[in-house]
Amino acid sequence: MQYRVFNASSGEEDSSTEAHVFARAYRAAWRSAYASDPVGRHRVDGLELIIDFGGNPAALDGTAQAHAGRRSSPALDPAPANVPTGDHHDE
Repeated sequence: MQYRVFNASSGEEDSSTEAHVFARAYRAAWRSAYASDPVGRHRVDGLELIIDFGGNPAALDGTAQAHAGRRSSPALDPAPANVPTGDHHDE
């Protein structure tokens, strides 16, 4: 699984155990709800986190987009300018 976690306010990478546990749980919940992996950057305002799963959200196969009409899905916002792009956390 590839992802990076950032603090939404500062744009700095968040390497805390809690952030990574949340990112993995978020991915599992997304896969359960939409039967596909999350793509792009997902902002979680309540936790001040941005999870970057990589990929191009515009290249979705329609699966998540089709489900989004029936279920509420998080907005895929472009990252703020202070959030870097690049390598992802692999596991």
